[in-house]
Amino acid sequence: MPPCFGGLPVTMNRVRERWSRNEVSLDCWSIGASMTTAEVIGRLGYDSVTVDMQHSTADFKDAANCPFALSGSGAAGIVRVPGNEPFLIQKLLDAGADGIMCPMINNAAEAVAFVGACRYPPLGYRSIGAFRAAEGREAYFEAANVTVVAIAQIETMEAMGNLHEIANTPGLDVLYAGPSDLSISYGGPPAADYTEAATSDRMIQIAKAAHAEGKRAGMLAFSEQDVALAVEWGMDFISVGAEGVILRAGAQAALNLGLRATGQTLSR
Repeated sequence: MPPCFGGLPVTMNRVRERWSRNEVSLDCWSIGASMTTAEVIGRLGYDSVTVDMQHSTADFKDAANCPFALSGSGAAGIVRVPGNEPFLIQKLLDAGADGIMCPMINNAAEAVAFVGACRYPPLGYRSIGAFRAAEGREAYFEAANVTVVAIAQIETMEAMGNLHEIANTPGLDVLYAGPSDLSISYGGPPAADYTEAATSDRMIQIAKAAHAEGKRAGMLAFSEQDVALAVEWGMDFISVGAEGVILRAGAQAALNLGLRATGQTLSR
């Protein structure tokens, strides 16, 4: 039987379905400018597609169109917003996003403000609106506080010092590591090697803090080795692909094939 909220059967998105079976949810990132790309990725079988507004040229319409495109694929549409901006978070959820990832959550107060924008009263302060693609307003209202996924990114030394307070925020679902920003915050380069002791220790701390407060943990992992480490550390939400990385690798492989087949060498 599906879970119920206020007497209404709730249709869980694929991410929450995975978690309900204590399975790891697999995600892929999109730069957010193409609803076609989001749909192609979603139909491959990923549990979710995270549309990145923070570090891309995607505007509101770009990001809002992607959840629409994903609605027939089965994959959840998650949007990483540029910052902790309640009006934008609520507009994206009204447009059909299944979840929101918010960067640079540094303390409990910021976590409470973020989650409040994702949840209707009494759990938050999200405003009710009429703009829904498929559900009736009342049915969506009854289900949204159960189904929407709220993901806080941990990306600074300050956030690492407040892990348990952030994870303890009611209505928050995931602590998601931002390894490059964490590395910068600690005085390192803008990249992270998960086999390096300090980096792996941060990932482990994030996972342990999330689980101690009954929440999930997530991270990026683009190689088989990194995915194995993520599983070892207990990550529940793993982004195993990113559009730019996949596009570059695929385009390079196609070029190499063409060069070999034609007996040519690379000219720039």
